[in-house]
Amino acid sequence: MTKQVKVNVSYREGVGYISEANHAVTRSFVALSLGGVRKRITEQIAVLLDLDRAAQREHERRRALSGV
Repeated sequence: MTKQVKVNVSYREGVGYISEANHAVTRSFVALSLGGVRKRITEQIAVLLDLDRAAQREHERRRALSGV
């Protein structure tokens, strides 16, 4: 069974999505997309991103633009 770890993620205009380091993911990552954040987390864990309001809003905006 794959271990699940929650990773808090925020979004900052001009920077992108920013993950927070925690007990399992020991450093922060910055990426232009949520997929990029996932790829940068190199441990063998199932990642559940916990988006704050800004990150959720940006994710929804991008999904609306892409028609998903």
